[in-house]
Amino acid sequence: MQNPYLNRSFYRLDEFSDIYPFSINETYSASTSNPLALTVSNPYPEARRRVSGITSTSGQNPDSPSQNLQSWNLTTERDLGRGAVLEVAYAGSKGTHLPRRYDINQPFRELSLRQPDGSFPRPFNSFSTINYISAESNSTYNSASVNFRQRFSKTLFARAAYVYSKSIDETSQTGGSPKGGFTGAQDSRNLSQERGRSDFDLGHTFASSFIWSPQLGRTILARGWQLSGTGRAYTGQPFTPKVANFSLDLGDAVRPDRQAKGVVENPNADSWFDKSAFPTVPRGTFRFGNSGRNILDGPGACYLDLGLSRRFKLSERSTLQFRWEMFNVPNRTNLNLPKNSVDVRNGGTIMKARNSRTHQFALRLEF
Repeated sequence: MQNPYLNRSFYRLDEFSDIYPFSINETYSASTSNPLALTVSNPYPEARRRVSGITSTSGQNPDSPSQNLQSWNLTTERDLGRGAVLEVAYAGSKGTHLPRRYDINQPFRELSLRQPDGSFPRPFNSFSTINYISAESNSTYNSASVNFRQRFSKTLFARAAYVYSKSIDETSQTGGSPKGGFTGAQDSRNLSQERGRSDFDLGHTFASSFIWSPQLGRTILARGWQLSGTGRAYTGQPFTPKVANFSLDLGDAVRPDRQAKGVVENPNADSWFDKSAFPTVPRGTFRFGNSGRNILDGPGACYLDLGLSRRFKLSERSTLQFRWEMFNVPNRTNLNLPKNSVDVRNGGTIMKARNSRTHQFALRLEF
């Protein structure tokens, strides 16, 4: 069996001692099924090569190329008269050599390579998972926007903007557990399969705002009030259908197959996508699922926030500001992403919503 990672760069500690200081961290955990595999008197036993889960570590390519981001934009504005301005813009960017994380010690999934204990060999048998960070990812972003601004009077200003955009990458972060996303890579030996919509890609976005400073009178209680508001509406972020219960040693896959588009006619909290369109990979086939990353859309959201404020002059150098803010004024139910596991009973359902209407009062002293 040829090791596909023999041509990669792995170095000893002493080879870099004259270049820059660094450290390597390794974690060793005792095995409950084989307590003698790792002991205090023998913390680096040869037996750990044959005990799954004993050793895990991480690494980073010391020769990674420099990350770079190219961006460009084109904007045109037109004065429509009477305080109205129309702006049309295009913006784009390309990220190159972005960091990504994946397991370079992923087991070989070929039935002919199955070992007597039921496990499969790894490129580096002394370790289990090796989370490796390397600058191998790329991204693209393109957007078109329309922005309208209008000053109706000295006391009222409003603006509205619409943005259509698309962001594509191979990974949107190097760690953590993104909501609806997919950490690492399904197949560490074919990273191009992870190319898809970014975890944060929203598609359509509409935003508006206004500021109104009415002249209610000259009394101390009537003057100085200001009412402001913002509105936001956007389509849902993407998510990845996954398999919750799988065994790599038995030939299962972490992502299902895709036999249809997977959307339902009227998605709701009880059924957001069609689980039957994503069957799990048959056990014993030892292949990866053909369902891609971030191929379904989650729920969109719509918000309206208002703020009422007033400044009170205390002295020549000090001012007290009172502010009352209301978030999600209509108290609209904005749903979170659905459960993206296709092999569980509550898969495809949404069990949580985002924040409901919230009031906030504040006093701010400026001096």
